[in-house]
Amino acid sequence: MGGRVREALVVVLLGVSLVACGKNDGRAEAPPAAVAVTETDSGQERTLRPGEALSVTLPANPSTGYAWRIADLDRNVLGEDGDPDYRPDPKTPVAPGSGGTAVLRFVAKDLGATRLNLDYSRPWEQGMEPAQKFSLTIKVL
Repeated sequence: MGGRVREALVVVLLGVSLVACGKNDGRAEAPPAAVAVTETDSGQERTLRPGEALSVTLPANPSTGYAWRIADLDRNVLGEDGDPDYRPDPKTPVAPGSGGTAVLRFVAKDLGATRLNLDYSRPWEQGMEPAQKFSLTIKVL
């Protein structure tokens, strides 16, 4: 009887020590927060580290045919991270023609500097000035 109690105690103590040594507390580690910019940041400069994310949130209304497009970017320094997302305005009832925001994501790839120029235009309107422009200087250090 004493042997079984001792074995059970050893198993319990071993389990407790393994749990105490573990770093995982059941929560997933959050990825580092992206550097976030909006239309008010146009014309400014941001510094990123290689691998760091950049999130650009701009007003948009896809029902008009307009979309944000990259006009200029050194993709060796800053790369696109997926397709843009459209998010309806949470303060406005969802209805045809209602606006929202476009979220474009990028990731710093390599050391250097680049200009991120975005145009809000319709793809079929060649030679026309964009309805809006957004520009940001990115330095990856």
